[in-house]
Amino acid sequence: MKNILRRVALLLVPVLVWFAFFVAFEPNNYFGLKPTASSTQPVARVRAYQQAPGTRLILGDSRLAHLDLGLVAQVSGQSWQNLAFGGASLKETLDLANYLLDTGNQVEELLVELSFYTLNTHYNTDRFATLEDTLQNPLAYCFNLEYNVNALTVFMDTLKNTPDTIESGDWTAADYQGDDGTTLPLHKKLYDYPAVIAPKCQNWALSSYFYELEALAARCRAAGITLTVVLPPMADNVLTEICQPYGIDAAMADTVLPQLRAWAAEYGFTLLDYEWQNRPEFDDDKQFFDGFHLDERYGLPGWTTQLFTDMA
Repeated sequence: MKNILRRVALLLVPVLVWFAFFVAFEPNNYFGLKPTASSTQPVARVRAYQQAPGTRLILGDSRLAHLDLGLVAQVSGQSWQNLAFGGASLKETLDLANYLLDTGNQVEELLVELSFYTLNTHYNTDRFATLEDTLQNPLAYCFNLEYNVNALTVFMDTLKNTPDTIESGDWTAADYQGDDGTTLPLHKKLYDYPAVIAPKCQNWALSSYFYELEALAARCRAAGITLTVVLPPMADNVLTEICQPYGIDAAMADTVLPQLRAWAAEYGFTLLDYEWQNRPEFDDDKQFFDGFHLDERYGLPGWTTQLFTDMA
């Protein structure tokens, strides 16, 4: 029996070493052993909420995921928790909103992002069921290949002392060179962005999930929750090279925006539209990192201040 126990113990050593490594370097702070997560993945954001639920919550995709919460608190005078994550679809955002309300935790305010891009029926990622399973099952998290690769990446970055990168650029002449050597009118990330999103947008159609927003608005009003719906700004070349040629601007003006205004009036939520009607006067080439994402150093702080000032 002792020999068997020794052999089992020896077999467990590699497992324990791997587990210690994984817990030390997984970026989502799943086990709550670090001050904060270094990731903005959905599992990191929702796990942080489970560990310390806030009452003022931000929901949306990567355009809200990188807000400086210190600046948000300074402008708004309130502490906010960010549950926005990269690539969040409209369905995922609404599913997460209902999940948060179903917890029974106190919620005072919700900031929910919409965009013509996420309102598109062809942009339909749906990871929420898998996310819920992962949150409920630590083994599923630990044995997930993606999260193990993330841990290994963090480990390698730590060894190399690689700093965290942000979506910001001090563009040089090389950043304005096209593939054929011509000089571009905008830096390349911004110039190329319409072509990146065109495949999803060329057959744009309004998602049926848009109409589920009304149920969320009604639920917030019944619970006394202050709801704000925001459409973040886009760069001018996305408007002129995507939205206008594909008729998205007309669909938003004729159907989506009138319906949002009607719901805002009926359910008492605030609608802040920086995408179409109140477009900030940005210098796109300096203040946008690409067609959707404001430069985290030169553009996003200014819009963050504007957004939370307008909310107040």
